[in-house]
Amino acid sequence: MLPLLTAVELYRFYHRGDDETAALRGISLQVRAGEFVALLGPSGSGKSTLLACLAGLDEPDGGYVEVMGRRMSRRPEAVRANLRARHIGILMQSANLFEHLTVEGNLRLQMSLAGRADRREIDSLLEVTGLTQRRLARPSQLSGGEAARAGLAVALSANPKVLLADEPTAEVDAATEASILSHLADRCRAGRALLVATHSQALAASADRLLLIRDGRLINA
Repeated sequence: MLPLLTAVELYRFYHRGDDETAALRGISLQVRAGEFVALLGPSGSGKSTLLACLAGLDEPDGGYVEVMGRRMSRRPEAVRANLRARHIGILMQSANLFEHLTVEGNLRLQMSLAGRADRREIDSLLEVTGLTQRRLARPSQLSGGEAARAGLAVALSANPKVLLADEPTAEVDAATEASILSHLADRCRAGRALLVATHSQALAASADRLLLIRDGRLINA
């Protein structure tokens, strides 16, 4: 089966003055349809950098990323943006929502970019993430946990082939986490792929496969 997401020998370096930091050191991975992969590692290990490169939000200094068999890396931003809109749902730790829109407005915008319009799906995502009563709130009116859940709902609203999520169940109670995990499992059964960076034991236990990252390297790939 063709992998939905492939990374080959990713390297990423950051420079500050004369100092160089290797954030990614030759990472290769594949995520296939129906697979739920959890990415584990300590803070500063490279999880967020890896997700940004996989999503085409950051360019690797070496190696490349393919989504649905199409090259993502070192392509014009218009090409990367089109691939993201059509195939990838992204939840990063910040900048997931437009401040001038309500939670529901953010969902509607993301769905429209993907050519979808489904009020029932919006209602379902708000219920799953525990935000039904906050649908008309703007991002500045949300708590940190609510903003993270709203960002997850937005990432899922286009029904992406691949979900890349950084701590999707941070700052949620056990009941909401269970609801989110059940919804993610349903997505996998429908043939979607999930790659999730997390510190949550419950989420890691639900995954089909664990990837461990340390100092920019996968140590169990």
